[in-house]
Amino acid sequence: MPLSDNAIIETQEQPVVLKKKIVDGLIRIYKSALLNFEASNEGYVKLGSDTLGEKFVGIALEEKNIVASDNPSDGTFEVEVIQAGSQRLVKLTTTSTITIANEGDAVYVDGDDAVDVASGITNTTGGQVGVIRQFISANKAWVQLT
Repeated sequence: MPLSDNAIIETQEQPVVLKKKIVDGLIRIYKSALLNFEASNEGYVKLGSDTLGEKFVGIALEEKNIVASDNPSDGTFEVEVIQAGSQRLVKLTTTSTITIANEGDAVYVDGDDAVDVASGITNTTGGQVGVIRQFISANKAWVQLT
């Protein structure tokens, strides 16, 4: 059916902040936590972990502390996130000791509060967070979310 009038084009400027639906049950997401889609339940976020089958979603911009009785089903609550792939630079903690030679290396989710280079990770398939763009110290780097 052809448009009968000019349509309004809706856009969002990068980096986009999106709300993602949270998995059911007891969960405490704190501001700056790394988040993954739950394995075999993609579409619902949980705290990040180095678990096969999980995919990195983004970084939480707010805290959510939810008891299981208030969260009986997936998607009851949402959390704002900096979206994976947004190209935003974020200062992150690395589990392994890194050097300036690691600039350009990919890093992966290694928990809800840290990333790691491939040598210390199980889930290198869906867990990639981004690429180290600048070495800061032995366990800190500016990571571009790719």
